[in-house]
Amino acid sequence: MTERNDEHRGAFAAALRAAISERGITLARLQRRLVDEGNPVSMATLSYWRSGARQPEGAQSLSVVEGLEDQLGMNRGQLTGLLGPSARLGPLAPPQLPFDEVRELRETAETLTALRAATQDALRDLSTQVTAFVGRDGAVESITMRSLVQATKGAIAEIPLIDVAPVETDVMSEISDVIGGRVDREYLHPGGLLSGVVIALDEPITTGATTLFEFTERFPAGYPPRQSVWHATSRPARETLIWVRFHPDAPPTWCEEYCETSDEYVTAMRSVAHGAVHVAKHGFGPGVLGIRWGYDA
Repeated sequence: MTERNDEHRGAFAAALRAAISERGITLARLQRRLVDEGNPVSMATLSYWRSGARQPEGAQSLSVVEGLEDQLGMNRGQLTGLLGPSARLGPLAPPQLPFDEVRELRETAETLTALRAATQDALRDLSTQVTAFVGRDGAVESITMRSLVQATKGAIAEIPLIDVAPVETDVMSEISDVIGGRVDREYLHPGGLLSGVVIALDEPITTGATTLFEFTERFPAGYPPRQSVWHATSRPARETLIWVRFHPDAPPTWCEEYCETSDEYVTAMRSVAHGAVHVAKHGFGPGVLGIRWGYDA
């Protein structure tokens, strides 16, 4: 059933991208037209539909899809006919990124509690560099993260990390090759979306001091294919850099960067002509910065 739903989602996203491109309309303008016509929908939702990260679900979403057909000059049914059975029946499926905010916040708190992790209100993210390597199958094989952080008060001896899977799973990603610390504890939330680890620093840092640590995250057999890389920060960071390197035999047919804050949601299509793409921000946060991609049939 999952593979079948993935096929529906991929076909719908590909058709929507093609129609938007042929029409030559920006996502922001399309969103405004839909709202003006009585089909309220957010930029974030349209972006996730276009990328294939989420499929329209429920009666309200189906109304928006019909509005898309009208605004894009399509025949009725060209998009709605590509939706999976669950969308036409109306029940709301478990959401994918970005997950339901209430659920995500609750399960993040529960994961941190299970890990016995200290709050990170005294930690400042100065610089984070994320490098992702994509395999021949189009999914991330590994992610290497190097982060420079600073203690703003008290002492910090460990750092918790939260991972959000593409879909619910009972398989955790694996953290290895840690420099500057060691994996001390790990936990998979029963909901299957969130997991976490605690890295114990080699040396605790106190107010004003910094530490640099690095690790590699790998995705074992059974982990759902990941076609996105993102970094979330709870306060402004001096530097955030994400670099995605694709397998030479499997360049994506489309690639998109996205930036989500409490005030706005911005996306931009990116070229992968030379096998890699990056996004860099200075002073970004709080929010989520990421890159995602896909393969049209």
